[in-house]
Amino acid sequence: MTEEKPKRGALLYYQLASIILLLTLAGFSISGLWGLMKIAVPTLTEEYEWKRVSTFDRYIEEKYLEKNGVYFSKYAKADSATAIAREQVEAKWKSAQQNVLDDERREGLRMIMLWFVVVVVCLPLYLYHHKAVKKGRQAMEQAAA
Repeated sequence: MTEEKPKRGALLYYQLASIILLLTLAGFSISGLWGLMKIAVPTLTEEYEWKRVSTFDRYIEEKYLEKNGVYFSKYAKADSATAIAREQVEAKWKSAQQNVLDDERREGLRMIMLWFVVVVVCLPLYLYHHKAVKKGRQAMEQAAA
């Protein structure tokens, strides 16, 4: 900034930009922390998909019909339905659980990367605008005195 008195409109612009950048940083920081939680403890951040595979009974209820100790897929045609033993259904359930947890962790990593990008972009802009506001206020105080 030059030695002349800063214009009030420019100072307001820098103040508004500082506030918006600070709120953006705060919001994405909360999102990034939630992403860390999704990676560290994905079962605590359970989404709809996890609820479907969280227990064996829910998984069976949604996907299979049980007849005489064997399981048939609910979505297969009646003439092409093949029987599956309980051990195979449990293996599919554990695989489905692992897939859901992996997806949750992947989503958490995406949130952390987005947080990192926002911090890299917005933090220098915030610091620049905040510095301009401080200089503008000092210049206005000196001009008033």
